[in-house]
Amino acid sequence: MRIATRAMVPPYRLEKPPVKSVAIVVPLSTRAQLTPDEEVSMRHLLHNLGSYDRYLIASEGLDLDFPGFGVKRFAKKYFGSASAHGKLLANPSFYRRFLDYEFIFFYHLDSLVLSDQLADWCAADLDYIGPPWICSDDTPWVDRPRVGNGGFTLLRVESALQVIVNRYRLEPSTYWLDKFTRCAPTWLVRIMGRIQTHLPHLKPLNRLLKEWLEMENPAPHGRNNDLFWSDSAVRYLPEFKVASLKQGLQFAFETAPQTCYEMNGCKMPFGCHAWARYDRKFWIPHLLNQDS
Repeated sequence: MRIATRAMVPPYRLEKPPVKSVAIVVPLSTRAQLTPDEEVSMRHLLHNLGSYDRYLIASEGLDLDFPGFGVKRFAKKYFGSASAHGKLLANPSFYRRFLDYEFIFFYHLDSLVLSDQLADWCAADLDYIGPPWICSDDTPWVDRPRVGNGGFTLLRVESALQVIVNRYRLEPSTYWLDKFTRCAPTWLVRIMGRIQTHLPHLKPLNRLLKEWLEMENPAPHGRNNDLFWSDSAVRYLPEFKVASLKQGLQFAFETAPQTCYEMNGCKMPFGCHAWARYDRKFWIPHLLNQDS
């Protein structure tokens, strides 16, 4: 398997030097219309970061009308759930669509950007930064505070590709498992499940189905994409630089924003993720009105 994988995945080499600093990428759902809260998020993006290159990440065939945005389209299977989105972001072909840029800034439409600090953060010599996870009632699963969530995130494109390629070459089974979870049709997985009931000790089959089930429901299994960048990427690229907790708090808040605000010296961050989900009242005074 190792020989075959290494033949399919050559060592990473920079394909071409980036000519631009950062692209803002806005993943869409399976619908083109925005909810009222998503319109607030979009208003903040256009008001504070309107001068940067911006791209919508959309499914093939989705009819869009968002002036000022480029569009990067991907197969429909990568939209509609956190699982589908995670599979897209684990695919090296996603990052190759942004090789002209040194960084991509993920701005999900449950985020708020509060000022223009994007160029400063691009100059901070980091590979990954997002809102930190802190110990709070909202996050009983957090065992140690650290950066951070993927919904409002800056990621270095070349480093992401290096990590993915190195992972495949160091752990060849991950290449084939990723291909299976991305490409296997649901009907095939159902057939495999029926076979498993008759052959419960068939290890290759069990491994494939276990991977499928975990990737279909990633959160309980610690398989979310942002956990990979925060906790695991450094295993495959030791020089991969994840922001510190202090930097993460300056960058953005997510859960327990009042606590984050106090931890950040009572200063507001560059932005936030999931503003309407976690303590909406905290963010109300900072929302732009429709005339802004």
